[in-house]
Amino acid sequence: MARIIPAILVQDEGEFRRQVSIAVIFAPMIQLDVLDGTMVPQRSWNNAKAAAAMHLSIPFEAHLMVNDPELKAPAWIRAGAQRIIIHPEAKGNIGHALEQIRLANRLAGIALNPDTDLAIVKDLAPFIDHIQVMGVHPGAQGQAFDPNAVDRVRALRRAYPHLTIGVDGGVTDMGHLAHELAVAGADDLVVGSAIWTSKDPQRTFLMIDHDANV
Repeated sequence: MARIIPAILVQDEGEFRRQVSIAVIFAPMIQLDVLDGTMVPQRSWNNAKAAAAMHLSIPFEAHLMVNDPELKAPAWIRAGAQRIIIHPEAKGNIGHALEQIRLANRLAGIALNPDTDLAIVKDLAPFIDHIQVMGVHPGAQGQAFDPNAVDRVRALRRAYPHLTIGVDGGVTDMGHLAHELAVAGADDLVVGSAIWTSKDPQRTFLMIDHDANV
């Protein structure tokens, strides 16, 4: 069984509110992609204070594609993110960031880029709850899925049965990829452009959800 989580990567608050208003109808939670131009060149709407003021009626997690996550995670903790995911390649104090997240009784996760050595997880495993395998390079939605991610999920599931595993990027409603990832051991599938470029986001969500859980 794998949970489908819509990813929201937008450029303004109005679009964020619009996508949330759609996702709340069918999704169990959402992931907010936070890009501030420091770790990757792209930027997104990432106003944690504004998100906090919305008192969202749907649970959310924050995927921080940023440098210095130890300085930026606290704002998303205050905003109410249930899980915060950071990149071990980010500049800054990764250990401190993970410690802050867990001390706030939130779930701590790391995101592994397609070219990140899986060996990096060994030292971080005691301090995390979740591994997010990137099916694409971080920064933009709509990229093609890296098929090596399936084997990476399978290897991580064998090595870390106590951690939850997610896959982010490139998951669509075509080709039974969601089913393949779920069988490999993924607990969560984060889906962005496949949902938001669809004429019927709910139908696309349900198709991917069905594929993942047949």
